[in-house]
Amino acid sequence: WARRCVQETGTQEQTQQEQQTGGEQQPNQVVEKKEKELPPGTVDDFAKIDIRVGKFVDVWKHPESDKLYCEKIDIGEGEIREIASGLQQFIKLEDMSGLCLVMVNLKPKKLGGFPSNGMVVCASNDDHTQVELLRPAEGSQVGERITLEGYDKITQERAAVLNPKHKILEKCFPLMKTDDDLNACFDTYKWATSTGQVKSSTLKNSSIS
Repeated sequence: WARRCVQETGTQEQTQQEQQTGGEQQPNQVVEKKEKELPPGTVDDFAKIDIRVGKFVDVWKHPESDKLYCEKIDIGEGEIREIASGLQQFIKLEDMSGLCLVMVNLKPKKLGGFPSNGMVVCASNDDHTQVELLRPAEGSQVGERITLEGYDKITQERAAVLNPKHKILEKCFPLMKTDDDLNACFDTYKWATSTGQVKSSTLKNSSIS
């Protein structure tokens, strides 16, 4: 969620063609580049996203940003990830503790100059004025991979790093939501760990990212 929150710009790309004679650019030659509409993600697309149970080890406010938290998160097998999340304005520092969910197979990226090696997964309402951490079921083990109820192709093996050119996240995000019972879902499939379902605290029928 943090990456989307911090990096959304809403800008529209435009290119200008030059006249073959004189090399001058004319206003009527401005061409808008429209992004090709993506097909909806499939459950097999979702299976390429590696989401793990993590545990906050340390969290602090980014010294130069009023949006970002800097975090150290245990994602299992002795691996501690540094991740930046744009959650300062939504979640109190003291609530950034315990178990959480982390997308672990994203390309590393710097946010506010801080190296971010993953993304903390949250639910948010339509106008993004409320954001909550998604929490795994009680008893979930740090490092275990989130699966889908009724779909058996997600294993506990680490998935390959997502290639941004394939736009797997962009295709899957619209189908990632909480349901009437606060369960995290992809389409009609509920997210689960070995001990139960993944939930939001209060946000029903809300977006997940």
